Amino acid sequence: MQLLLVEDEKQLANSMKRGLEEEGYTVEICYDGTLAETQGLTNSYDIVILDWRLPGKDGRSVLAEWRRRDRNFPVIMLTALSDTEHKIQGLDTGADDYLGKPFSFEELLARLRALLRRKKDMETELTIIRQGPIELDMRKRQVLFCEDELILRPKEFTLLELLLGHPGDVFSKAQLAEKIWGSAYYISDNVIEVTVSTLRQKLTDSWHKNRTDKKRKKAH
Repeated sequence: MQLLLVEDEKQLANSMKRGLEEEGYTVEICYDGTLAETQGLTNSYDIVILDWRLPGKDGRSVLAEWRRRDRNFPVIMLTALSDTEHKIQGLDTGADDYLGKPFSFEELLARLRALLRRKKDMETELTIIRQGPIELDMRKRQVLFCEDELILRPKEFTLLELLLGHPGDVFSKAQLAEKIWGSAYYISDNVIEVTVSTLRQKLTDSWHKNRTDKKRKKAH
């Protein structure tokens, strides 16, 4: 679990780093806001602990730039400014949580775990598409139809992913060729039609199989 710790109090930062590493985190420390901004823009982190008051550039400004540049890792903001106004400012800037100094290390760990659970849930939602009886898992490259696995060729999978991700949209053959094969110049209409027809047939066969299985269960 890659963690960026941005804290200018070096004794506190080093103590936190030791404790977090004992909990299994890989910790990188920044003591300066300007450097932290660059690190957040050029590296991937699972989570960031960010102090408000920093030399170079304050934490709120650093966070605002990250969010402006679509860096969406979870951020816990630390600050000795515990009044409600500062808390609201931090959260409105894009912080996911807020912890006032001084704080309990156990509470920090609990908040990290909660944010990471939320991040995992969001990633799962983004990688799984559900439409009616169809569930498509983009990470596993797996399709379930009424909970039964449907075996698809790679292009059939990509076609289904496109259609499920854009319900109600109509695509021309040129658009399908561009989005699925990467080019509209070298793919014939026949190839597109065969892929669409095969996918449709597999879905139809799976639907009929599911209905037959249900009737058999009722009969028994």
